Amino acid sequence: MSTEGVRRARDALADIELVAQLRSAFAEAQSIMGQTLASFGLTEQRYHLLLVVAAGGPAGTGQGALARVLHCPESRISLLVHELRDAGLVEAVRDDSDRRHVRVRLHGDGEGVLARAVSVQREALHSLISTLEVSEVTRLAELVARTYLGLELSVSVKPPQRPARASRAAARSAIRLAPDPPATAKVTPLPTTDPPRAAAAGA
Repeated sequence: MSTEGVRRARDALADIELVAQLRSAFAEAQSIMGQTLASFGLTEQRYHLLLVVAAGGPAGTGQGALARVLHCPESRISLLVHELRDAGLVEAVRDDSDRRHVRVRLHGDGEGVLARAVSVQREALHSLISTLEVSEVTRLAELVARTYLGLELSVSVKPPQRPARASRAAARSAIRLAPDPPATAKVTPLPTTDPPRAAAAGA
């Protein structure tokens, strides 16, 4: 095999190993998400449906649209809606423009449960990468874009801005306490009712 052939074979093997590592990371993330959803009595499909319904706002989302987004038959959507309705999370109402169609919207505890589920999942996923350095996280994002999207991206992370002259102790105090008014703030005097002297002299 030529040198070029050896290089291509190594590159192909490296790509396969990379995809395997990414798939393993995704599987672990999906497992964590599934566990957090179960604590709210949700499956991945129920959670996805709640997200789509919430995006539809007060007007709700049609069952046909839900079937297209979730890639499942309307009969399955009807079952999911019944389950979530029995749990007090959604309600199904007739479409005002066409009474034959049903729209689904959040109801009761739906908004609160969804918000808590989103928050807990974010925390769980954050803990998954919390041991990584910033450079490792940006590299991971670049590899995912290249491997699955065919895009060459350069990801940069902005560090949080800090006061130029503030000491660490002052910065910690600023976090705990409300900031005082700026020392350079100017106070505008109230207008006087007496006419200016120059104007008075001219009179």
